[in-house]
Amino acid sequence: MTLSDWVSKRIYLLCSNLLMKTDTDRHTNQISYFAQKSCPACHHSRMMVFFEIESAPVFCNVLWNSNDKALTAPRSPIHLAYCGDCGLIYNVVFEPQLMQYSSAYENSLHFSPCFQKYAENIANKLVQCYRLYNKKIIEIGCGKGDFLAMLQQLGNNQAVGFDPGYTPVKATASSKNSAVTILPETYSDSHNSRQADFICCRHVLEHIDHPLDFLTGIRKAIDSQNNCIVYFEVPNSLYIFEQMGVWDIIYEHCSYFNSQSLANLFVRAGFEPIEVAEQYNSQFLTIEAQPTKSSTNSTSTCKSSLQKIKNLVRIFHDAYKEKLHSWQNKLSELDKRKSRIVVWGAGSKGVTFLNALDISYERIEYVVDLNPSKHGKFIPCTGQQVIAPDFLKGYKPQTIIIMNPIYHTEIKQTIKDLDINAEVLTA
Repeated sequence: MTLSDWVSKRIYLLCSNLLMKTDTDRHTNQISYFAQKSCPACHHSRMMVFFEIESAPVFCNVLWNSNDKALTAPRSPIHLAYCGDCGLIYNVVFEPQLMQYSSAYENSLHFSPCFQKYAENIANKLVQCYRLYNKKIIEIGCGKGDFLAMLQQLGNNQAVGFDPGYTPVKATASSKNSAVTILPETYSDSHNSRQADFICCRHVLEHIDHPLDFLTGIRKAIDSQNNCIVYFEVPNSLYIFEQMGVWDIIYEHCSYFNSQSLANLFVRAGFEPIEVAEQYNSQFLTIEAQPTKSSTNSTSTCKSSLQKIKNLVRIFHDAYKEKLHSWQNKLSELDKRKSRIVVWGAGSKGVTFLNALDISYERIEYVVDLNPSKHGKFIPCTGQQVIAPDFLKGYKPQTIIIMNPIYHTEIKQTIKDLDINAEVLTA
C-alpha cells in the first residue's frame, strides 16, 4: 500500500490535528512533546514526538559470531520527534554513549554491482565537476576506503580517510594504494591542520547526535580554505515517510533529513549549498557545498515543504502499523503453505524487518547477503544465520523476501543463475 492510499484512508487525522504515539495513549487526543529536548540542528525549543518503538537493536550493522550471542544483542528505544521549525526528525531518546564503533561494524554495500555502479557514477561526477586532479581529499567515515580509492584513482589525488572502525585486515582497493591513507580514528579538531581541497562524508551525519556542532567544526577546520568543497550523503527521510521505507528506521540513525532541513543545517554551519539532490531511486540525499565567504547564515523556510513533512508524520503511526499487519498476514499465509523462506539482505533493512515483525530464526532460518564479511554471522536479536547466495542451491527456498527494491533485477538474475525456482516478494 502506498502512502497516497493512506492519505485518503486517514484524512480524519489531518483534520483533527492528532499525532498517534502508542496503542495506550492513542485515544488521548493530545500532541506529545518532549519538553526537555531542543532540536540539535536549529536549537528550536520544542520537538513533537510522533512515533515510538520501545525495543530495537542498538546496532543493525554489527553481526554476531553465534546464535546465542545474537539473541542477547543490546536493544534500546526509538522515539522519533519532528521539529516544526526546520523539519528535522530526530530520535529524542538516542544515547550516543551506546554507539561504540569497532571493526565489527560492517555496512559496506560495494559488493552489489548496482551500488558499485552508483558509487562510480558519483565519484566520476564529483571529480569532473570540481576538477579534482592532483588534489588533497579527506573522507570522514570512509569504511574500508572503497569510495576514497575511486576519488584518488580518478584524479591522481592524495587521499586520507578517517574511520574508527577501520582494520587493515584484508587487501582492498585502498590498502593496495600508497596514495590512500586510512587512519583508524574519529575525525576531530586535532586534525584541523590537514589541508583539503575536497571533503566527503557519506552516511555518517545521520549517526551524529549534534550535527550542527559537527559541521561547524568542519567549517572551522577549513576556515582559510574558501575553495574547499564538501560533499555529504545521507538517507532521505522523504523516502522513509512518503514511500513507507520503514525498514530504514534504526537506532544507529538519530537524525532523519529532508532536502530543506539538510540545506538549512549547512547554512547554519557556515556553508553555501551548491546542489541538494535525491539519489539512488530517492533513497539518498546528497549535498555539495562550499564555505560561505560572508558572515551571514540566514536560512530559508519553505512552508509547503515543512507542511508536507508535518502531514507525513501525522499519519505515519497508523501507516507503519498497517504495513506490519500486512506482513504478519502474509507470513501467516506462507506458514500455512509451509513455504521455506529466506530474507535477502543482512543490512539494516533486513535486521529491522526481522525485529519489527519479531521473526525468530526458528521461523526464518537464513538471511542471504553478498558481503562475505557477513557470512556465518548471526542477525542481532532474532538469530538468523547469514549465508552466501550459493547456499541456496542446496537449501532450495520457496519464497525469497527482498529487502531493497533497487536490487530486485540484480537479485532476480542471481536467482536465475542459481536455478532457483522461488516466489520473490519485496518487503
